[in-house]
Amino acid sequence: MAKKKYDVTCVSDLTPMIDCTFLLLIFFMCVTEMAKVEFEQLTLPKALKAIEDKEVPKDRQVINVTYSIVNNSEVVSNIIVRKVTYNEPDKLVAFLKTRAEKAGRDEKGVSRLSVKIRADGRVAYQQVQRVMVACMKAGISRISFGAEPKKG
Repeated sequence: MAKKKYDVTCVSDLTPMIDCTFLLLIFFMCVTEMAKVEFEQLTLPKALKAIEDKEVPKDRQVINVTYSIVNNSEVVSNIIVRKVTYNEPDKLVAFLKTRAEKAGRDEKGVSRLSVKIRADGRVAYQQVQRVMVACMKAGISRISFGAEPKKG
């Protein structure tokens, strides 16, 4: 008796793979957009020894101090954290205390939260000082400043 030969064809449905690819693409686009929400559009001051962040600390809060001119004369500075304005010092201190509590403390009792202050180069120093005082009142001692590297 002769054996029968069967014609076998393999067909794979690519629809689920294409769906997964599009979902990953949308996910990465959203994550990239969320990462940008911390940074306001600023003209950072230039510094000779400014270095780029190689490694972003896990518990870091970025605080932006913006500069704008209203009615061609009045200079307005705002303290902004993730698109929320904190111009009242008490509210900024309360926010920072909450963030510091969530970050916890290390073995020496120092808050693990670090703060990066990004201030526009045209902002008066008093505005940056307000943020530094709020950090001090919230018990945060790890503070860094945003600056652009100065060429030359």
